[in-house]
Amino acid sequence: MDRSRLEASISRALAGRAVHRPLVAEIDRYWDIFTDSFTELVDAVDRLVAETAGAGARGADPDQALAAVEAWRRPAADGGPDRLERLTAQIRQTEAHLGAVRSRVDRDTVNVGVVGRTRAGKSTLLRAASGLDGTVLPSHENNPTTASRSWIHHRPGQAEALVTLRTWDEFVEQYLAPLHASAQLPAGPPRDPQSFRVHVYPQPGDGGGAPDDYSAVALPYLRKLIQAQTSLDDYLPLLARRGPGERIVVPLKELAPYLSYPSGEDGGAATPRLYHAVRDIHVRCDFPHVDTTAMVLVDLPGAGEAGLDVQQHFLRDLTHEVDFLLHVKRGAANSAFFGQEDYADLHLAQLACGDVPLSDFAMVVANPDVSLSPEAARNVLETARAAVAHYEVRTVECPLGGTPESADAAVRELLLPVVLGHLADRLAEMDRAMLDGLRRRVSEVTREALLFAAEVAASAERWQLGVPDEADRLQTLADRLCDDLADELGVVYEEYDGMVARGEHIPQIEAAVDEAAERVRDWVRGGFDSADEDEWRSRTRNGMFWRAGAMADWWFNRARTKLTEEFGGVDASVDRAVALLWQRMADALRTRLTEAVVPVDDRPLEALLHRVERVPAPVLKKALEDFTGLRTDYGSLFLRVGSPVVQEVRNLTGRTLPQIPAQTQAQAPAPAPAPAPAEAHAGQAKAGEEPPPGSRASWFKPPADAQPGQPGQPRPAAHPGPHPASEPDPQPAPPAAAGGGYAAGATADMEQLHHHLVTTVEHAVGELEHKLHTEALTMVRVLAAAAFQFFAAATGTPGVEREWRRVCRAEQRSIWPGEFDGAEAALSEAVSVLLKRADDVRTGGTEVAAAVGAPLPGRKTGPGQG
Repeated sequence: MDRSRLEASISRALAGRAVHRPLVAEIDRYWDIFTDSFTELVDAVDRLVAETAGAGARGADPDQALAAVEAWRRPAADGGPDRLERLTAQIRQTEAHLGAVRSRVDRDTVNVGVVGRTRAGKSTLLRAASGLDGTVLPSHENNPTTASRSWIHHRPGQAEALVTLRTWDEFVEQYLAPLHASAQLPAGPPRDPQSFRVHVYPQPGDGGGAPDDYSAVALPYLRKLIQAQTSLDDYLPLLARRGPGERIVVPLKELAPYLSYPSGEDGGAATPRLYHAVRDIHVRCDFPHVDTTAMVLVDLPGAGEAGLDVQQHFLRDLTHEVDFLLHVKRGAANSAFFGQEDYADLHLAQLACGDVPLSDFAMVVANPDVSLSPEAARNVLETARAAVAHYEVRTVECPLGGTPESADAAVRELLLPVVLGHLADRLAEMDRAMLDGLRRRVSEVTREALLFAAEVAASAERWQLGVPDEADRLQTLADRLCDDLADELGVVYEEYDGMVARGEHIPQIEAAVDEAAERVRDWVRGGFDSADEDEWRSRTRNGMFWRAGAMADWWFNRARTKLTEEFGGVDASVDRAVALLWQRMADALRTRLTEAVVPVDDRPLEALLHRVERVPAPVLKKALEDFTGLRTDYGSLFLRVGSPVVQEVRNLTGRTLPQIPAQTQAQAPAPAPAPAPAEAHAGQAKAGEEPPPGSRASWFKPPADAQPGQPGQPRPAAHPGPHPASEPDPQPAPPAAAGGGYAAGATADMEQLHHHLVTTVEHAVGELEHKLHTEALTMVRVLAAAAFQFFAAATGTPGVEREWRRVCRAEQRSIWPGEFDGAEAALSEAVSVLLKRADDVRTGGTEVAAAVGAPLPGRKTGPGQG
């Protein structure tokens, strides 16, 4: 047998399995949404059925429109479950299958489960396949061996186990509680270690017999409880460790107490029963007969031993943790090879294999007793094959009795070639069968759920159209509601309209403009970006000789940046002003519509719009969309008004500035006076003074015959030259320093720059104040107009009362508690909830069906689909 070729085939199948993970993850995600909405729909149906049972509610359904919904909860003619219960069970089964497929595609290994009754030879088979000895996997003559489920991994060079421990709470729920129930004890299990230690259990009679008043069926479970109690000190330290899912590494030579029962059920005082604290075990060792690390042996506790609801755990392990099952069966003389318990195990395997044929999923390992003659052994094998022929399960002869060497040879030569060959040939097909089965199951159940949702929704809608009395009453209340809302919304509108009439500004915008202007003026008074004006003069003077133009441009650029930074924040005040109007209108609506319709949160009007969109209400929808879109429509105040002013902040040397309106000028401080002649400034250089040593200006030491305007000489004051007659006369420039010399010229240029920079910035601030305050008046008109438009559309448009009736129907009991507090009102609310839940199921079911590629009910499959 070419084992390397078979193992390579298995590895390829596992690689192909990984390709399906994204699809299964997507199905799983949509499935969770779908099942949550289905559960809520079932609750809504049950609520509706309860409401229709009332006499008053029956009178509200004269046409029996809801009979179709009630029919889903009508018991079957044969006394079986009703239609909805059957559909719910189908969904649960599909969910279990999805979990099995998810576990399967997420595995990078092929897990071979091994199961067998006491003395069948399971431990012997596992020892031969894994290379472990009897100290790790012991065999007992008359008692079960495996106490904890374990995974045995092929890891060359390793000899250890990773043990996952239970917590105390898990021990109570997973071990003590099932045993208490099976032992027929009237009280539940003790909930803390000390209570368990002192708990008094019934004691078996003398000689191990059952007391007269105690069930013999329950006795094995009672004995397990007593064993757990008497050995509590052995494993309690493990249960009291840090938290759930904690793992410890245990050397293989110390593993037996964690994995197996002691050899004597009534003795074993010297053997600690540490398995009570174990959730599961992963053993890492070197397999002697296979090379692939993708094969894992799963040692399953026997399905026939007493305690722990083994059948349920056995079935779950088969379904979620096992790809292929070996059922070890020992054949002895004078005994039936396959008994009722063996058929029960195969039936569990049949339930666990899902859509994989049992012939692919399971194999029977026939272990003839060594005492049988060759002819008797052949009869045992033929009997085994005949016994499982109905299941089409293959039977392989593998004598496991005798010496360890003979068992090792039988596993190596007779069993492993068959198992590896089967997996190499069928593993990919088994994975495909599971995935195809998942698609089919999900498609079928979602189709049924969508039909169910459509049917109950149609019944509910038909009922809503057939209750004229309540509809008339609701419409009358909606008419009054519209009048009340007009009063409430009118108060808000009149407040803003009064601000327009009085010429008031929006206070938020006015405060933001004033604060921005004051910050810019503080910046100017404080020496721009320097500590004070003296520092600014010191930093600026040296550069003015050889790069005066660049220096001026730099500072005017900085001034534009500062104005943009400070006045750009005015837009936030516009946001606050709009948000305040929205909040005022939401509060006004909430006084009549209650928090159920207009919630108290950050976006109450958007929540109302979302509710309006679910019913035919085009006028209200348009009114809310326009009103909540106000901020976007208005745009940026600074970009429209302030930015053009800031862009005009340039080097204006030699030009006069436009006049600012009188009211703005009155608010602004007087501009700084033009600088005095350079000679008047204390500390300025005298004529002929040398540039500071080491400065770049010192490179241009003026010659003795240097003329004005040459490097090293103070430059004359800028002259504006001719200018259009339409422009005002230029302002007089500061006088130049008398005499020549670097320091005097640089100082004069610096003072001139300071004068024009201060004057230009102050002018821009004043103009921004004026224009933004003017725009604040415009903003008052905009907000008043928006308030009026919403008020008029939401309460004055002809027919809008009918739209408010539709919007309020689902919450009519909250809005009008004195009018709708009887059976009819409860039924109306139940129908509204039912419609919403049915819509959620249709959405979720459609997404799941799309994920698996299933056609939807009522939709024809086009070419290339299906």
